[in-house]
Amino acid sequence: MSKANAAPAAMTRRDYAWHRMDTERNLMVINSILLFEGAVDMERLVSTIALRLPNYPRFTQKVEQRHGRPHWVEDHAFDITRHIKLEQMEQDVSRADLQSHMTRLAHLPLERDRPMWHMTVLDRVNGGHAIVFRVHHCITDGLGLVHVLNHLTDDNGLHGRTPSPVGHPHRATVAHNAVCSAVARGISWLKIAFHVSRLSVLWPDAHSRFKAPMTGEKQLVWLPPLDMERVRAMSKRMGVTLNDVWVAAVSGALRKYLDEHGQRPDGRALRAAVTFNLREKANAFQLGNEFGLVAVDLPTNVDDPRLRLKQSSSRMTAIKRSHQPRATMAFLSIAGCLPTALQHFALNLFTSKGSVVLTNIEGPVSRRYLAGSRMTDLICWVPQAGKLGVGLAFISYAGQIQLALFVDTDLVPDPDRLMALTYEAFEELQLATAGEEATQSSTDLAGTGALAAGS
Repeated sequence: MSKANAAPAAMTRRDYAWHRMDTERNLMVINSILLFEGAVDMERLVSTIALRLPNYPRFTQKVEQRHGRPHWVEDHAFDITRHIKLEQMEQDVSRADLQSHMTRLAHLPLERDRPMWHMTVLDRVNGGHAIVFRVHHCITDGLGLVHVLNHLTDDNGLHGRTPSPVGHPHRATVAHNAVCSAVARGISWLKIAFHVSRLSVLWPDAHSRFKAPMTGEKQLVWLPPLDMERVRAMSKRMGVTLNDVWVAAVSGALRKYLDEHGQRPDGRALRAAVTFNLREKANAFQLGNEFGLVAVDLPTNVDDPRLRLKQSSSRMTAIKRSHQPRATMAFLSIAGCLPTALQHFALNLFTSKGSVVLTNIEGPVSRRYLAGSRMTDLICWVPQAGKLGVGLAFISYAGQIQLALFVDTDLVPDPDRLMALTYEAFEELQLATAGEEATQSSTDLAGTGALAAGS
């Protein structure tokens, strides 16, 4: 269907909830930065994006009320050049300068009278260039954003006008789950209703500096990437997932940070809102939001890193088997039906249950190229909602894992320190689990020797 003839599409209540979730202290914008080798060719870059991005209708549509309901409506005044801006730097941009640019841009709300996304191109960054890609959460979640990035880019530097047909949004087909019985669906909805009720009466999270009032002054920081094989090897030998390792490392970092700031970390555990994907990966081309936020008691009150990892794994496993992720997704759908003031009240009530938000995004598995330029790094920051002011993100890209922190500086005045502690917590886990593996191996060898002697 051509853009001129596209009919307005009803917005899901869940996406509408995200659309109305912006506040002065928290903007619901997914901020990401893509770093590239070489000088930027703006004409080629804009041409590529203009040809490929509109394959996803949400990027040429704005939100309007039609018949009392929100709809995605084509922006007939859409102009790609209003969404892509070049900022020419007077000199090479240092890491500190780049973080300052990111922080400045992250405070800017997206224009609501046009499609809610924007790219800022920065030249002279690390000998190459960077693209700051900002997308409002009502358009898509992390999995959908990665699908968009894969479609915008190529798997080699032989850039052509036509994107790869693999995963093309016009060729993809919806993957359906097996249809369950009416009885099973009824039981499922009862369990979801139970979890919604349980979350509503859950005690607010433990008091700490992460739960102080926010000012809305934000900062974005990141560190050099981790080698994914190191983290994967740790997860395999411990029989846990990469996400379990991530949760355990963050727990250790938060514990250490509180300790350094004179707060007792051995009392009540802090609680996190952890994103939980509920979408079939094959359906990511549909965009929108299809994930739950699950409340997880982080083992921040545990000193032993191995025990923290085991507790993180057991708690995440229990949540995977529960209906809590679908319950929070249902909560967001309900919130989208409420008047705006009631939605914010409900959201504040829900987010008072936790101190931080954690997300883990599976990015492109191999190197990508945009308009012929090789992408070296991909960093993404998770926005926070309601009363949450600390967000940590973990995104994989081409064999590396990038850690990123987005915080209200009244809660974390020294975000670089918290980021460094997170990195150190991975190192601590690796050392602790390597020692356990060595001990286990020694035990196995001793047992083998005893059996051989007795045979």
